Amino acid sequence: MPASVNFDEESVAATSQGSPETEHTGVSFASSLEHTGDTRSGGLKKAHSYLSQCTTHLSHEGSSAASVSELNVIKPDVENALGVEPCEEVSIWTWRSIGIVFNGFLLAFLSATCTGVAYGFFLGYMGLDSYVMSSITALMKLPDVFLLPYGVISDCFPIRGQKRKPWLLVSWAISALALLALSLKPQPAPFYCQYETGDYNWDVPPCNPGIHKEKNWYIFPMFILTAGLQMGSVNGQALLLEYSQREPMERRGKIKAEMTMVCTAGALASSVVIGIFMNGRAYLGTFDWGLSFSGLMTVCLVLVLCIIPVTVLCVYEPQKSGQRTSCRSHVKGSWDLVQTKALSSLLFFAFFVQFLVSLTTTAGPMVRSQWAHVKVLQQQMFGMAGMGVMMAATWVYKTSFLQLSWRKAILIAIISVTVLDAVPQFLATFGVVRNQYFYLGEDVVSSIPNAMLQLVSNLMIIELAEPGREGLCYGLIGTFQQSAIPFATVISNQVYGLFNPKLSSLENYILDTPQFRSTVAWSYVLTYSTSFLALALLPMIPWQKAEAQRRKREWSSNSVMAAFVLLIPAMCLIYGIFVLLLTSQPETACLRWVGGQGCEMQG
Repeated sequence: MPASVNFDEESVAATSQGSPETEHTGVSFASSLEHTGDTRSGGLKKAHSYLSQCTTHLSHEGSSAASVSELNVIKPDVENALGVEPCEEVSIWTWRSIGIVFNGFLLAFLSATCTGVAYGFFLGYMGLDSYVMSSITALMKLPDVFLLPYGVISDCFPIRGQKRKPWLLVSWAISALALLALSLKPQPAPFYCQYETGDYNWDVPPCNPGIHKEKNWYIFPMFILTAGLQMGSVNGQALLLEYSQREPMERRGKIKAEMTMVCTAGALASSVVIGIFMNGRAYLGTFDWGLSFSGLMTVCLVLVLCIIPVTVLCVYEPQKSGQRTSCRSHVKGSWDLVQTKALSSLLFFAFFVQFLVSLTTTAGPMVRSQWAHVKVLQQQMFGMAGMGVMMAATWVYKTSFLQLSWRKAILIAIISVTVLDAVPQFLATFGVVRNQYFYLGEDVVSSIPNAMLQLVSNLMIIELAEPGREGLCYGLIGTFQQSAIPFATVISNQVYGLFNPKLSSLENYILDTPQFRSTVAWSYVLTYSTSFLALALLPMIPWQKAEAQRRKREWSSNSVMAAFVLLIPAMCLIYGIFVLLLTSQPETACLRWVGGQGCEMQG
């Protein structure tokens, strides 16, 4: 679907032309380029690099740019330099360290599962309005905003002399508690009445409207689960970078590439499990059998309980001789970075472009489920295919188009994603083609420009990062980008809640009148217009590597501009969280100014 600029989601590691050192990053523009707010492939795209969320190392023949250090959000500047003399080399395939492989696989599996179940469980089983589902999804992903603070915590507060392994165990304990709550919660009957076949009867009043009052019992544990997974991913990434620093120069990047494949496998495994075992009719699937939501959470809990002893016995953390990192140094380093105009302009670009392309029509999930009739199994299958295409497209771009203008690449990518998304959306809206395979084909095709956006964003961040502070740069940009998503979700709910007939009303999709089709179409026109509006911000980024380096040399620092760059996202994030909390409560979700139909209509 149209684009969402996601700096910290993922990009696929591939071998760069002339270099074995192409590495993977989670700081990328395009992994959430999904302008209708659904979750068809976001989990896959996000989770497949869940242990690779901070850095990219790209070196290729003929490049005038110096080799970029592989640094980490959560490591002090001195430790972060790749130029340090390698110590004992670490292999992730030995008994003492293979635990990090299992950790990476399970982190990717669980994070993809959290996102993958939203469509069938919240939209189907619980029967939530689409704008409420979007708000809940944004709340569950809120811990992603705290990428940098998580790193600071593990850096500044070691446990028994270790900074990473103990916090990995803490993250698994948090995740286990959340999964225990989700698995023990008795699952109520579904919102809609069901035929004997198990399919929902959309034409009669719901059989269990009280289920909406129980959604907080699922939202809060899912939030805690996401927080635990994010903490684990940050500390796992830290260990990976420590391992990579010990690799010989000629092989540096091998561990990162191997872990990228492991995390991709974890995300793909999640798609297979959800596509098969959560494809029951109660979850908008096609099978007469399958796991319940609580059953799936029980399976995940067992996996987490198994990974804890593996982490204790088979995760190796190298001994450190350096002094304890100061929290004050992290704060001061972040402030110094934000004051530089070259980086602050990129932070501004990251926040506002993410905001503009994340303004999504609330009609998206309903068009997908009611008009395109998308089922869970097919959604997961096409998500897997899209990831494969993205990996191939990333490799082609890295080998053939690295010198293409960054502005031109982003321009082409955003326009391409928007146009590719518009075709199936408008054809489904006006009843021309309402076929789930045609509708989902856009997921696969749009992976090509998405891959272009991801790699371009990585290259920009590499060039603009200050030497010795690359880790902080990645953390700052990832935090800024993620903070735009709650605010964009709130504004989307408020703006599209003004449309009449109501875009979140199931009855309107069942009646399918020409007037309502036009209303849905105009909501998509507005959605795509905001994507194109983001193109006006392209002058804020450099054309290519040479201009990026010139900006770093010639552009000065400005504390006033830095204050605005920090203040605006902070205020937007606070407002976004406040309104999202109101939207998640049954008593206030009906308010018009949060996107509801009016509490007087429900009274």
